Amino acid sequence: MTKLPELPASDIPGQWQAVNDEGAVSWPQLEWWNNFKSSELTEIMALVEAKNLDLATNVRNLEQAQLSLRNAGFDLLPTPILEAGLSRRYNGFEADDGSFRENNSTSANLSAGLMYTDILSKPASYNAAVARYDGDIARLADLRLNTLGTAASTYFQVLLIRDRIEAAEQNLENAEAIYRIIQARADAGTVTPIDALQQRIAVQQQQNNLKTLHQNELSTRASLATLLASSVNDVQIAQTTLQDVTVPSVQPGIPSELLLRRPDLVSAEANLRLFRANVDLTRLQFLPNISLTAAAGAVSSSLGSVLDNGITTANGTANFLLTLLDNGARNRSLQNSKLDLRSALDNYRKAAITAFNDIEVSLGNISLLESLAIVATQDLARAEEAYRIAGVRYREGVADYQTVLNTQNTLFSVRNAFLDNKLARLNAIISFYQALGGGWQRPV
Repeated sequence: MTKLPELPASDIPGQWQAVNDEGAVSWPQLEWWNNFKSSELTEIMALVEAKNLDLATNVRNLEQAQLSLRNAGFDLLPTPILEAGLSRRYNGFEADDGSFRENNSTSANLSAGLMYTDILSKPASYNAAVARYDGDIARLADLRLNTLGTAASTYFQVLLIRDRIEAAEQNLENAEAIYRIIQARADAGTVTPIDALQQRIAVQQQQNNLKTLHQNELSTRASLATLLASSVNDVQIAQTTLQDVTVPSVQPGIPSELLLRRPDLVSAEANLRLFRANVDLTRLQFLPNISLTAAAGAVSSSLGSVLDNGITTANGTANFLLTLLDNGARNRSLQNSKLDLRSALDNYRKAAITAFNDIEVSLGNISLLESLAIVATQDLARAEEAYRIAGVRYREGVADYQTVLNTQNTLFSVRNAFLDNKLARLNAIISFYQALGGGWQRPV
């Protein structure tokens, strides 16, 4: 058997650079979404697993792969052969004396035997079947992880839009309050109509934004409904805000364990084993093709007496077929299979290096977003206070309209940035769970 190439030790980091506490290593659970502390999200994820059409199709594909693997397992054994037959022969003829004579005969046969073909190639063929099956399992796990990650992210997007709708309603309320003040002053002649017109534009912009957000909420729920194989009218989300969703924290485990926990890496390793089996099968073309057949049987005049009074026969056949000249075709085939194996190793290395880098980047993103969350919270408090002060000063006639407009626009922008940061943090955690393999492990 050809030796399986391994990843160079330099491709596997000894530890994660972004993790300072080497003792705090862990892996997410298979149902990682429970860490967000949202019972509604847990219910939705269970429905996705039960109803998603892509997952259902791939489960059936895996069942077909299981059948193929069983066939490969049976191919390791000789094929049993059992045959039974019964025939009756009738012969009528006219004799020399002019009479018509008949001759009836009955023949029964029963035979059993074993057939074992391509003996030398069976272990390598079975190894190839196992590698294909392992790859199918990993690909299904990868699809499951991506589908559930998309579902969680879409659910959070719905909640973000609802938060934006609430913020937009508050923005509209503030804009209308300022507009009423400006319009009253314009009617009294204390300010120019230009200020009222500008604020009216601001009010209309908030009204349009609110309508757009409602349509976006419907569109995002429709995307979630597609994952649930349901109509958007049947998908109702009770939760209204992201603020009640917990942002969990998790530390990655030992880097080398990622090779067994991330489906795409397991799939790449299975592909490497498949090409190793192809090299073995190509090497076997230089050896004889050996097939054995053995059978024993009995023939009698009736099926009932075939075992007692039948004529017993036995035979065995051994075939050895060896190609001597092929104009170098087998050598070229072997070289091709070796090149494929080297390419498979490079693909495996690329997938591994990408996976390790994904985690480092995810850890950096989470750390950055956490620090930005502190700033976003402080900025929102400052913007709300600045807008409150500007409104009071404007009503008292101390501040001009441009100051109110500037603080109003700043508040609208800061509110959106605050909400965007919360969604970004949640999505960063989802990406982090996906980078860690989502709690999946390669089956033993």
